[in-house]
Amino acid sequence: MMRSALLQSSILRRLRGTVAACGLILALTPVMSSANDFCPNVYDTGVFNLDFNPAFLHIDEFDADDGEIYDGLIVTSFFNAIKDNTGARIGYFERDLVARIEGIGYRSPAWFKADRDVEVISDQDLASPVIPRAQGQTIWPNEAQRVPDGVLPFEAIVVPEGFHVTFEPGRLTLIDLDDPNRQTYLIHQSLQEGDGRCKLPSHSKFDPLVQPRFYHIVKWFDMDNDGLRDAVTVRSGFKVQGKVCLDAAGEVVWFKNPGAGIDPNVEWEENIVVGYPTDPYGADISMDIFDFEGDGVPEIVGTNFFNGSAISIYGAPVGDTWADVDPTTNPARNTQINTGNGEPFNVRIVDLNGDGSMDVLATNHQGDNCFAGITLDPNPGRVYAIEQPASGDLFNDPWPEHILKDNIRPNPTYPTPASGPGRLGPGLAQPFWFSAVKEAQGRKPWILVGGDEASKVWVLKPNSEDANDWNYLSSVIFDINDYYGANTTQSFTAPAPSGGTSISTIGQPDWRYDRGWAWASYAEVYIPVFEGRAIHRISFRPRPDGTGQIVCPADGALACPVTP
Repeated sequence: MMRSALLQSSILRRLRGTVAACGLILALTPVMSSANDFCPNVYDTGVFNLDFNPAFLHIDEFDADDGEIYDGLIVTSFFNAIKDNTGARIGYFERDLVARIEGIGYRSPAWFKADRDVEVISDQDLASPVIPRAQGQTIWPNEAQRVPDGVLPFEAIVVPEGFHVTFEPGRLTLIDLDDPNRQTYLIHQSLQEGDGRCKLPSHSKFDPLVQPRFYHIVKWFDMDNDGLRDAVTVRSGFKVQGKVCLDAAGEVVWFKNPGAGIDPNVEWEENIVVGYPTDPYGADISMDIFDFEGDGVPEIVGTNFFNGSAISIYGAPVGDTWADVDPTTNPARNTQINTGNGEPFNVRIVDLNGDGSMDVLATNHQGDNCFAGITLDPNPGRVYAIEQPASGDLFNDPWPEHILKDNIRPNPTYPTPASGPGRLGPGLAQPFWFSAVKEAQGRKPWILVGGDEASKVWVLKPNSEDANDWNYLSSVIFDINDYYGANTTQSFTAPAPSGGTSISTIGQPDWRYDRGWAWASYAEVYIPVFEGRAIHRISFRPRPDGTGQIVCPADGALACPVTP
């Protein structure tokens, strides 16, 4: 979750019984290195320098004024509060924002200028980046992406907002790209107690009217068969204005598309299908949706990061649609399909092995395992796949698991963290093909893995085209230290102007074909370096002269700090 990885579970794990810092005088041992399994032909094609910290990237096709369609790059930025030594917010050094770079495939880093070529599309009425937070302003935008055609009467970006370290409750919003003023439409605004408490004594600890929510991702599907695709998501929330709630209630929800009656200031009708009051430990961070059973009513796969440490599948009762689901009187089918891998972070549904059946591609999000009672975590970071049961019984039979890459550890927190969990990694894994030809041939996809606070980006290559072969070769294609100086990952400080900046965090990368779907197209990967305020572009297009070719950095983690 980008730099938020440091903060992602810190509160909850602290409540799980972490102990005080050991007070050791630390020194870092040399970097541990190991060889890559292979090294693809990849090339550094330049850096797009920004005026803000890039977090999540998403590439989508956008309508242009000339009537053509071009790839655009959506960028989010967050975590821009200035705090005093008590942790209280005293201001903002930069606005949380959503931005877009139009025609990204035609942009050259050689002439790119952030103040000219980047359009900030959120909160356009804000003149200065150093501002008090206004009511309704964008708050911690996560996986923002273009809404598919036909969902709304205008071209739009959906923005899931909020996080548990923020001072304001999260929300779901839309940005109207057809409006020159970039009008914001509200899907949902969560609430919180005005006095900063998580709940009043008379309220249930899971009362959604009291507890603020935050969102990370939205998918679109017609949940009630009215011909309009609705917003489907999962959510969590357990921190209000710096105060800690003991329970992070996860919920699976969908919001009914109002169609032609859409109004910027009117929330969409909310439908909770898993969550309060019957099952508050539903999925909370990541989800994807697919009709595994082929009956026209899709299932939802989601991660429970904060409480359950599991990946679950949710389905409408047999013969019903999602509109028929009621958590109390007609609950959804619900079962855990994977446990034991630590805290699951992200899921994507994709046919990984080419057998015609969709699989779940997942990552967890684990600590450095360095500090007793603080960051010890026996599960390392990993990328793994979960297959459907051969029987087709999704809710009763086991889903086979395959570890695709193991032993990922984030950079150790230095100096010793006062409380857990320190840094976390990896981030999102997603399928890609290094050339359009390979995809057209039906070859197995490769996998692109963002390291988050492991500070690297990996590509995983299938060992063979055999559907029963789940072995992958691994290679690092980007390491922050190669660009920003040796050992830039070893220290950690608050972002400027609160005391300096370390460079350690890979945001969420994305990729595109450099020439659309033409046979001569190759993949190019866009990598956000959060603290570096930069997006690096790496290409798989061959260069006969070898210009910019990357010799894959070592695949290893920094060693834990030790006493001298």
